[in-house]
Amino acid sequence: MSTPKVSAVVAAAGFSKRFSTHGKKQFAALGGKPLLTYCLSTFESSELITGVVVVVPEDEILRSKELLESFGFEKITSVVAGGEKRHVSVRNGFRATPPDSDMVLIHDAARPFVDNDTIKRVIEGCTRTGACICAVPVTDTLKRTQEPGPLVSETVPREKLWRAQTPQAFRREILAEIYCSDSIADLDATDESALAEAKGIKVSVVAGTDLNMKITTAADFKIAQLIVSKGEVVNAQNRNGV
Repeated sequence: MSTPKVSAVVAAAGFSKRFSTHGKKQFAALGGKPLLTYCLSTFESSELITGVVVVVPEDEILRSKELLESFGFEKITSVVAGGEKRHVSVRNGFRATPPDSDMVLIHDAARPFVDNDTIKRVIEGCTRTGACICAVPVTDTLKRTQEPGPLVSETVPREKLWRAQTPQAFRREILAEIYCSDSIADLDATDESALAEAKGIKVSVVAGTDLNMKITTAADFKIAQLIVSKGEVVNAQNRNGV
């Protein structure tokens, strides 16, 4: 089978409500660089990614274009405006990808430490099944609660439970089917896999990594700063041929 043409959509249109009251996290300085640039550097280095669409808040398009141009990214084909919900933002990014793309890979800019091995595994999984995500097994003990209190109502078995991550990859025709559906307007899906599942599409899972963390809160950002300061990102990249 020939190598698929893979476009990436980087979702960076969030409003960072849980991160900070000052600025948007995708532009926060992490180790002297905007957080957004970390994953873009990995996609830039990947031989499997042919082009990248970046989705940002509408009022940040000009700033984002100037920023990304200053870093010399060559694979970025366009910067487009997001929407009020995640799936609207990703749909906008998907529509900006080249129509001859065989596969579209979607990644959250809030996960700066994605590596090339994970990208490769997700693409290979998508090649086999048409839809694939990376994830890590749940290791914590899980509790379900009820009011008042809240009180613990039960302990949830963690076997076969995974923490979904990005990137998530889909054959182009699958995403086209998802985003042509009127029913997704009523969904508040937190990832593209949930949209696919709602359409009855089977999604396969490959291994993610604990380093591929999502920065949501200020505490997460402090952990990311520690990772960068200790050189863990550089070490991971070196292991993956970056």
